[in-house]
Amino acid sequence: MKKNILTIRVDDVFGQRCGCPICLARKASEDNSCEYISGAAMMEPDIRIETNRLGFCAEHYNMLLKTSARLPLALVLSTHLDEIQNEAFDKKTDRFAKNAKAERSELFEKTCYICSRIDDDLDRFLHGMFGMYKEDESFRKLFSAQEYICFPHRNLLLGRARKTLKKEILSQFEEATETLAKNRLVQIRDGLDELCRSFDYRNVGKPLSENAENAPEKAIEFLTGKPLARDKKEE
Repeated sequence: MKKNILTIRVDDVFGQRCGCPICLARKASEDNSCEYISGAAMMEPDIRIETNRLGFCAEHYNMLLKTSARLPLALVLSTHLDEIQNEAFDKKTDRFAKNAKAERSELFEKTCYICSRIDDDLDRFLHGMFGMYKEDESFRKLFSAQEYICFPHRNLLLGRARKTLKKEILSQFEEATETLAKNRLVQIRDGLDELCRSFDYRNVGKPLSENAENAPEKAIEFLTGKPLARDKKEE
């Protein structure tokens, strides 16, 4: 298959064979988006129009607060609040559209510039991934050799595959995806069982396997599709 920027990116992500590849792609997009928006992009008029309109979710506000870009963030928050004041408080509405302000106010709570940027980027990534799966046998083998697929991305991939892949390779993709997700689920479940048994007085002092020690974190990552921050000693 002919290489381009997108296929190279897909190869790089899947080549790591570490964790869920879709989680890795999403995390890279999130980090790049936060770095982008906390830099000079905050001063670009077309970007400011979008951040004024969409704002950010609580998770990405917290990520932006951890950067050193205090002044740009303060400016963006200031103009976003201006947008909210105008649309949700000051703007006059027709008496036949008396719920317009309430609807607009609720919309402000549900939108995030970084989330929308990640969604668009991940859509492009998946487009490239499915294109490679259709045409490249070696990539199909690489896909099946991944460490695992998390539960949310298992659902995402299976739903998209049914709209994207032809029948002759759809079953192959579904089987590979289900195997990667289910094997991870069973592994985590075994670790949780071991951890729970360790609290029995008969098992006091018995060492835990690595799988059991980090089983709750692994379970949460598998269920949410979002890697947790870990202490260096856990890495």
